[in-house]
Amino acid sequence: MEKEKRKVSIDVLRCIAMLLIILAHCGAPTFLDEIRNFDVVLLVILSGTVAVKSYERSGSWFKYIGKRLIRLLVPTFIFLTILFLLEKIVCIFDPVFPLDSNTILTSYELTSGIGYVWIIRIYILCAVAVPILMNIEKYKKTIIVILFIIYEILFYTIGNANGILEYIIYYLVPYGLLCVYIGMRLNDWNNKKILKITTICLLIFVSIFTILYFTKNQITKISDYKYPPRIYFLSYGIGISLLLYYLFERKNIFNVKEKLNNKLILFIGQHTMWIYLWQIFYLNTFAFVKFHVAWYAKFIYLVVASVLTTYIQSKIVQKLNIKNKTIKAIFDS
Repeated sequence: MEKEKRKVSIDVLRCIAMLLIILAHCGAPTFLDEIRNFDVVLLVILSGTVAVKSYERSGSWFKYIGKRLIRLLVPTFIFLTILFLLEKIVCIFDPVFPLDSNTILTSYELTSGIGYVWIIRIYILCAVAVPILMNIEKYKKTIIVILFIIYEILFYTIGNANGILEYIIYYLVPYGLLCVYIGMRLNDWNNKKILKITTICLLIFVSIFTILYFTKNQITKISDYKYPPRIYFLSYGIGISLLLYYLFERKNIFNVKEKLNNKLILFIGQHTMWIYLWQIFYLNTFAFVKFHVAWYAKFIYLVVASVLTTYIQSKIVQKLNIKNKTIKAIFDS
């Protein structure tokens, strides 16, 4: 979500991930909804690809985390405030529409609330993970593997437990440590290593899929293992994400870097933060007006509305000629 000078292929992949995340909120057919279950993993891995340089520019873990918190929390809190103020106005005319203090509070906490801002908490945990990963260089892989095993054991023995386990540990380890670590190493890995890890992940996924199928006598949804993310979900997400990275960045399949190098795709790839937030706003309009449309019509509506709103916002920021880099980053990311 942070605006960086990036490769075209990275922005194309961010665009794909963002569109699939929006699709997740449209009630698409189950098969399609399951296939797209790599989108969040892909975004997190891609964020890791720019994390090293961003951390080094900051000069210290304190400055890095502070900068990331500002760029993540300020836009989110501004958006939530606007959303809740508008919903309060709607409630004057439609008191049936639910908007209680607990929903508002837990939204700002990035826990439950309106149900979509949890991904901001993931990015915050990823920001926290970067300094940790930068300072455990020697035994990094071993430590991550051990922590992931402990995390899986904790979940299967304790399960979901409100508090630090459910909202922090269960997401910091798989997303913040594992996926961010992969993203941080992508630029250093050669094609052979990327394909090796891709193959291992997909073999793990297929193996677990097969075991679950014969154990339960039915296909187990990938999404059933998403909250929090466990190895069945992660092996699929990481495998597909690395495969796409290999095809788009390393092999430039079908001349992706040239054919998809257009303003719309790059804009979406560079403005995922506000596009994601504005699609939440337009999702709520369906609740306001109480009408139902086909999933594909809803998808088109959400993409067009959120991208257009973000574009207008970006143009306003440019017209205002704001000099402060932090303020520009907050409203144009």
